[in-house]
Amino acid sequence: MLNAVGPTSNSEKTVPKQPMWELPPPNPPKSKNPPRILIVGAGSRGRAFGRAIYLSTNGCVAAVAEPVDFKRKVFGRNYIWGFEEPREGEQFAGWKEFMEWELQRRERAKRGEEVPEGVDGVFVCTLDELHAEIITGLAPLKLHMLCEKPLATSLQDCLQIHKSLKPEGAASSSSVLFGIGHVLRYSPHNILLRKLLLEDGAIGDIVSVEHTEPVGWWHFSHSYVRYVQIWPVRAPT
Repeated sequence: MLNAVGPTSNSEKTVPKQPMWELPPPNPPKSKNPPRILIVGAGSRGRAFGRAIYLSTNGCVAAVAEPVDFKRKVFGRNYIWGFEEPREGEQFAGWKEFMEWELQRRERAKRGEEVPEGVDGVFVCTLDELHAEIITGLAPLKLHMLCEKPLATSLQDCLQIHKSLKPEGAASSSSVLFGIGHVLRYSPHNILLRKLLLEDGAIGDIVSVEHTEPVGWWHFSHSYVRYVQIWPVRAPT
């Protein structure tokens, strides 16, 4: 049945030359040296990171630190040891237990003993109020770290984290990476919004910002909400 309005053949259809939104950047190439990651916290965020590493990268979920026995075993079965028995260095009851084991592992390696392989990085996926203690505690190991947002629950904790990761007098450059999981800034709609506001000047100079996070009701029911409003001061010319 032909459409009563509009083109009647594919040749008459107008195809836009450019997409109406900006696409996300292409996936990075697979790592030549796949990183081994410790997940601290096997809750919803820890499981999300574990699943992403397992399905979308050639990285390795090498270990999990989680005080709840059931959650730790389910996480390990899904992403680390499968239906086999966990090996040494694959599970810990918490970050302190991992810290103790890792220090001993390094000492054993120095003595020339055969030791299990360690980890290259840590993902901190625990409750917000525990981030500072975990990050500052693990900082001396000089491992790469990713902390789930928010970084901490107080300014003092944020300053403490910064000091532990970059002690006073340390060199300005470091090969150790640290990041915070602010993932929405890399989403297509936020990338486009930033371009329109900051590069294109679509609404003129910005003096105030109001932004309601576009997430489902289940997120609002259990999490704090970021609320920002944008007010133009002048119309673009």
